[in-house]
Amino acid sequence: MSDPVEMVDRLGSAFLSRDVDAVLACFVPDDDITYVGSEAGESATGRSAVRDLLTELFSRPAAYSWQTTSATVHSLPGSAFVIAEADGAEHTPDGAVATFPYRVTGLLSRRPSGAWLWRAVQGAEPT
Repeated sequence: MSDPVEMVDRLGSAFLSRDVDAVLACFVPDDDITYVGSEAGESATGRSAVRDLLTELFSRPAAYSWQTTSATVHSLPGSAFVIAEADGAEHTPDGAVATFPYRVTGLLSRRPSGAWLWRAVQGAEPT
């Protein structure tokens, strides 16, 4: 089982691993998914398009992760909308880690098993 805030951190860990399948496992299993990153052009809807975007993102030299510092969860029947403030981290190949403020917002669906999975998620770097 998971809760919506745990899913923010689970997605951040999956991004750090650069494992496309691990990231996609954080989403509902159907094709009606969306991922939007913090940079221009980082937007994809549909499982195939999200897979392609993740493959492109994970080919970059740096890896990214985040950890929730606070969150607001709006619960609806069978779903939740999350707004999470987080500590983002850029992990470079030389082992350096640079931190920055990060925000994750999105819609999660509750599965019959009780697990929460992303339907749509957006990451942003607030200024």
